[in-house]
Amino acid sequence: MNLNKYIKSHILSKLVKEQDRKVGIEVECFIYTKNYKRLNVNSLNEYDAINLFKELETNSNKDDIGSFSLEPGGQVEWSSPAFSNIHDLNNSLQKYKNLIDEILNKHDLINLYIGVDPFNNPESIDLINQKKYQLMNESMERNGTLGKWMMRNTSSIQLNYDIINERDANEIAFILDCLHPISAYLFSYSPFQLAQPVNEKNLRNYIWENTDNYRCKSLLDHGIVYPSALLEEYINYIKTVPLIFELDKNLKPKRTKYQTVGDQLLDKYMTKELRKEDIEAALHQIFTNVRFKSLIEIRDIDCLPFKYILSPVAFFSGIVFDETNREKMLNEFSKWDINERKLWNKSSLILDLNQDGPNGKSYYDWVVWAAELSIEGLRNRGQGEEIYFLEYFSNIIDNGPLTLQSQNMFLKSKESLQKFIFS
Repeated sequence: MNLNKYIKSHILSKLVKEQDRKVGIEVECFIYTKNYKRLNVNSLNEYDAINLFKELETNSNKDDIGSFSLEPGGQVEWSSPAFSNIHDLNNSLQKYKNLIDEILNKHDLINLYIGVDPFNNPESIDLINQKKYQLMNESMERNGTLGKWMMRNTSSIQLNYDIINERDANEIAFILDCLHPISAYLFSYSPFQLAQPVNEKNLRNYIWENTDNYRCKSLLDHGIVYPSALLEEYINYIKTVPLIFELDKNLKPKRTKYQTVGDQLLDKYMTKELRKEDIEAALHQIFTNVRFKSLIEIRDIDCLPFKYILSPVAFFSGIVFDETNREKMLNEFSKWDINERKLWNKSSLILDLNQDGPNGKSYYDWVVWAAELSIEGLRNRGQGEEIYFLEYFSNIIDNGPLTLQSQNMFLKSKESLQKFIFS
């Protein structure tokens, strides 16, 4: 077995049957004090994000609620258990909300579900005192322009789907990569930056596009174009990416001597020192909009207001769980010209459905087409899961994405931004 096959076997190590596929969700949010200040992450003398994380972690063990972690600017991330239907996921989400609200209320804190911090310059936000994030910060300063914004001032929703087999992995990742402009429009909620409206700028999407030229953006941007051998091409791609850190013998991140992911993995593979944890750490250093772990992960969704958090789950599940929809999308996307796709990806940085899309249709046409297929797929499942997307989609089509809606409501309110955001 060569190195590529070894990495592939890790990605495909948790295959499930089609009927057993599940979805999990990761939700990030910002934490503020009642005085509208971001909760510090490294405070020595007062309650901080580290204390909050420990309290969440301790209490989550009582109810099989999932797990918690901290992002580099102190954003709290909740990772759900995986479920085969969205109703069960919703029950888990409500348990999470009850727990975090109870703890935040006890400490006079507020959570904010939004894609980009509306107020703070990242220079004013402390970086968590963890080696991994310190090395990541250094790397992103070399390889992009907005890494500090991404690490300290963005929050997202991420989805994880089980893999059936290699062909399934190839086809779903290709479909999801083609869907990026649609997802970026439907689930945009980053209306303010440094206390000013962003207008039609799709801000969090823009930040991620300019975070790290090696490890962000779409698969298409890294030459991964076709579904037939996508996983193999993905492995070849990640081997060329600069390595941020490696794991020591105790599985702790440390500064690395290797230039690329491939250099490290090949060296350890040839000396028979390669551990599954080394592969996992390498895969987690890739931040493309769609990426592989031992699952398929979707990463291009802004954190949304709490009541809408399951809308993207429903949208993608109506596609991923429906074989007929996947076939329709695969057939359609395979016809698209590469340059058209690249131009459309750039169009997703602006919230305007009047822009041209691929194959002679408008951005609007493709958003509606994909959404209607998803709704059909949810109805085919016969579990009533379309309720999590139907109203949301109707609202977005009628009134524009939440980014634009929020700005319009703010301008009409005549309130201060702080009062508007936290009321």
